[in-house]
Amino acid sequence: MRALVTGARGFVGARLMAVLDDGRAAPSLQGMCESDVRRVIEAAEPDVIFHTAAISDIQTCEKNPEASYRANVEIPLWLARSGVKLVAFSTDQVYSGCGAEGPYTEEYATPANLYARHKLEMEQRTLELNPDTVLLRATWMYDMPLYGARNRGNFLVNMLLEPELAFSSTQHRAVTYVREVAEQLKKTARLPGGVYNFGSENDLTMLETARWLRDELGLPVVLRDSGARHNLWMDCTRARRHRIRFSDTIDGLRQCIEDYALRR
Repeated sequence: MRALVTGARGFVGARLMAVLDDGRAAPSLQGMCESDVRRVIEAAEPDVIFHTAAISDIQTCEKNPEASYRANVEIPLWLARSGVKLVAFSTDQVYSGCGAEGPYTEEYATPANLYARHKLEMEQRTLELNPDTVLLRATWMYDMPLYGARNRGNFLVNMLLEPELAFSSTQHRAVTYVREVAEQLKKTARLPGGVYNFGSENDLTMLETARWLRDELGLPVVLRDSGARHNLWMDCTRARRHRIRFSDTIDGLRQCIEDYALRR
């Protein structure tokens, strides 16, 4: 299977490139028009496009809505219009405005920020263009920094480096080991078109999860309650029916700790 990967040097894309047998890195699509993007696809002749590139920082999207719309809606639409099988990332943030406690299945989506609204529009419009498109509502992902790739703050790195952090004592949300994400992504090209919750599941609140990691590693970080109320709690049954399976959040963290020998 020949794959074209956007964001191939990014947080997810770099890990995906490392596990693909025939992955080809797309150049940055920012600044391209639709005909430019089409030429990139034609040159690569892919069987599937894994679209991992995005502007995913919520505050950046709020400050520059035009850039967010281009990256998070328009470019995915151009990729879907190519007719090639498209696997594109969405986000658990589409549940940020849901009033019920959760966990949420794919039918529930009430975005409460611009980034999430753009992602939900992207889901709906790409499926209209190409019903074979696979949309993955991903959790917050973590890993240790990767040499030569674009690295960013994430749950694990923040816990290791920051002296004080705030997490909610009521918000249920999973975090997922990005190396598991890369391995499971290879299977998603075989999924029927549609929307899938994609990542670990977690019965703990974010503050409980952070306390577990702090105690497991003996970290000096001070944890306080952020007071956030909205849940981002996903039910991943639909993906599991297609043999897309993740460790739960705590088991994923245990595996990451072992992989990097993080225990003192």
